[in-house]
Formats: sequence, structure tokens, C-alpha cells
Amino acid sequence: MGNKENEIKSEIITQEYILPRIEIFQPGQGPSSERISTSIQALNQPLADMLSHIGLPTENVLYPIEERKRVIFSLESTLECLPYDKREKANYLSKFTVAITVGLFDGAITFLWDETITAIRKLVQEFDLQHCFNIASTMSPRYKNLHNADDLPAISEHDLLEICRRIGLINDINFKRLEHVNYLRNHASSAHPNENEVTGTEILTLLEYCLKYAITAEPDHSVIQIKTLLENIRTKEIPADDCNAIGQDIAKQPQERIDDFMTSIYGLYCDPRQEQKVRDNIEHLVPHVWTCCSEETKYAIGARYGVYRKNGEIERKEATNTILELVGGSNYKDEDSLAGELIEKLQTLRTVHFEWNNFYNEYIHAQSINTSLPKTSGIPPAARKLFVKVITMCFIGNGKGNRNGVDEGAEFYYRKFINLYNTKEIVELLYLFEDNEFVTDFDANKPDKRIRGLAKVLKSARTTGVHIDKALDIIINFPKNKISKVWSDTRYQEALKYVNKN
Repeated sequence: MGNKENEIKSEIITQEYILPRIEIFQPGQGPSSERISTSIQALNQPLADMLSHIGLPTENVLYPIEERKRVIFSLESTLECLPYDKREKANYLSKFTVAITVGLFDGAITFLWDETITAIRKLVQEFDLQHCFNIASTMSPRYKNLHNADDLPAISEHDLLEICRRIGLINDINFKRLEHVNYLRNHASSAHPNENEVTGTEILTLLEYCLKYAITAEPDHSVIQIKTLLENIRTKEIPADDCNAIGQDIAKQPQERIDDFMTSIYGLYCDPRQEQKVRDNIEHLVPHVWTCCSEETKYAIGARYGVYRKNGEIERKEATNTILELVGGSNYKDEDSLAGELIEKLQTLRTVHFEWNNFYNEYIHAQSINTSLPKTSGIPPAARKLFVKVITMCFIGNGKGNRNGVDEGAEFYYRKFINLYNTKEIVELLYLFEDNEFVTDFDANKPDKRIRGLAKVLKSARTTGVHIDKALDIIINFPKNKISKVWSDTRYQEALKYVNKN
């Protein structure tokens, strides 16, 4: 059949099955709810007829009319948070609305999430792109060589959300909300093959989350302070006398933000291309920031010395040594490279765990971690917290997919690694319940069951203190699917008062 004949047939199909049945609203003519409802209904059957005419399936393709109407009727009120001048440019919302109207909710989710990720990338870019990349490099070695805005798509969507949460561009609650949208995008949208469905009410909730917490989001004052300070470090000469006051102000930030700031200025200092005035600013400031850093961050910086030494990166090795000497942190220096290699492999496994189909892809990374573990000295202090976090998360799984989010091939290694947990590792585990990312999946049935089971095993075989046992008992007996909230329980906090983390 020629192209002309195809065009004629296509026009006949369109005229026969669709055009005569759609009510067209004239400019300035406000459609009533009744007329919108009639038009949605009038559109549905012609679409189904057209699919049947050309031999395509119609079952489970278009969402029910009632669900479509629920979204369309509530759309105007949901969009109130979006100014009109932004609506005029919101092509994604036009596509979203058309997809809803014809009954393709899975396509609507894809349009919405694509715009949300674009907005989040823009938010990061406007804040401080280099700071974002420095945080990303602490999450996975695959992000080490990112430099400009064109590199942002290389960061996975979960990791991008996590970076925004750590920076403070998204708070913990809104992170969970947007992560839920991301989950539905992966498991109920047209982005990946699936047979899952969402309701009209769910679609409206997703739209509201994306509009309020990403597309129209603005950073709070404390986040802007960090942005300004980073800009000044790069562009101005900061008097040494001001650094104590700056350090005191930094100490008021959340611990995670302090650690990320320390990692970021350390990364700036180690960059061989860095200007001397920037290094001078950091040398004046770093002792005041180091004092309020976590032990994990101090060990992680110390571990870089061995990695740079092994790789022959002389300038970065010497820069790390200078930083450690300036802050009196030479005891954190790791002359070997095993701890640094282990950290990088754990970071990679963590990223894979949060990606699509993780339960098929974790094995090779778990196997690689096994080769980097010291044979006699146990888990290196520099890697302890990350080791416990990543291995526990992967062992517990995310409860998703036909394997419940656990890589069955890698589980042998996870059990082997958990057998290395002694009192210090168990204490790290107890404190990890404060970590929003660590508990993100614990409200699902399967992870809930597995974390309780792990707590029972650790209590029966490994613990050495009554207060540790008490904290584990609280986890074991906590209300079903609520373990992610255990950190805020006063009984749990009371038990941890007597548990020494260091």
C-alpha cells in the first residue's frame, strides 16, 4: 500500500471513529462539568473502535471513565500552586492532561516525572553544581568525573533526590513523597513494562507532590547560607579571623550537611586545577569545620590517602596529607588502599540497590566487596558505617518485584558479611534508624519481617550489652510496618543514651 493510500485510510478512520463524536469548545466558552463528562465519554468508544478496526487490543489499555473524570474535575484546584505565567509554558501539563483525558494514566505519570526531574536538576544547578557533584562522588565512584550541567543526567534519579535531601533543597518528608512518585514511575508508568494501575486520586496526589515539592520548590534560608559560603570560598579572600565565627555557624547545621560541606571543601582543595586563593581560604576554614564533623567523614577522608597513594595521584595524596595535618587528624590516615577500595565498592552497590531491577544486578558487586575485605582485621573503621548500612539494606531488600527486592544470588554474601557484625557494627545499625534513606523501605511487609528477623539473630548471638538488647527488643516488637518510625520512640532513645557509638 502506497503512502497516499495510507494517508487516505488514516483520514477515513479519524473521521469515522473520532471527529464526529468529540464536542469542541469554542474560545471563551467555559465548559461545564456535565459537558466535560459527556465529551470524555464520547471520546472513549471511538478510540476503542479505532483500535479494534486496525486489529489492536483494547482490554486494559484505557483507564475507566470515572477515574478520568475524577482527575479532570479536580485539576484546576490542584494547579492553584502553579502561577499562570508558568502554566503558559507547561507543555508537560498539556501532555499530562491529554493523557488523562484519553485514559492513558501510565503515560501521564511519565510526562509528570520527566518534568519533575528536569525541575530538580535545575534546582541543583541554581544552588551549586560543584557541591552537588562532590556529594554525588561520596555516593558512588561512577559520579567522580562529572563537571557541568550536561553531566546531571548521569546521576540516577534516586541519588539525585538523595543529594537534594542532603543539601536541604528537599526535606525528609518531601523526599519520601517524591521517592513514591519515582517508584510509581518505575512500576506503574509507561517507562517500564508493567501491569500495575493507579487511581485518579493517586494521580492527583502525585501531581500535587511534584508541583509543590519540586517544580515550584525554593530553598530555605539555611541552605542559601551554605550556597553563599561556597561561592565566597571560590571567589573572595576570607579573612582568617572570620573563620571561627563561620565554623560556629556551620556547626548549627544538620550533621549530614556539615559532613557534606566538609567533603566538598576537601574535594575543592584536592583538585590539582584549584587556584591558590581558594586553597588559602580552605586552609583557614577547615580546622573549624573538622571539629564538628562525624567520625565517619573523618575516616573517609583519611582513607582517600591510601587510594591516591596506590593510584599514583601525587598531588591529591599530598593535599590530603596537608588537610589531615592542619586539623590534627593524622591518626585517621589510612596508608593502605583497602579501606578506600571497599568504600568505593560499597558506594557502587548502594547505587545499584536503588536502581531498577536491583535484584538481578547486585551479585557481581557483592562478590567484588568480598575480595576487598581484610582477611584478619575485620571491617575497617573508615568503612564501618557505610558497610553496615549498605549490606543491611541489600539483605533486607525493598520488598518490590517478584524477588521482594533481594538479589538471591548475592544473599549468600550478605549473610557472610552480617556474620562479621560485632558490637560496634550492631551499634552502627541501631543508629542507622535515624537515616532516612536506610529506613525508606521498612514500611513494606517483606522488609519489615526481615529487619525484625535480623534483630532477633543479632540479639541472640552477638550482643554484649543490656541496653543494646533493649534497643533490639524494641525493634523486634515495634508495631507492624512502623519500624521506620522507631528512631522517634522515646523508649528507643532512652536505650541508646547508654550505648556508646564510638
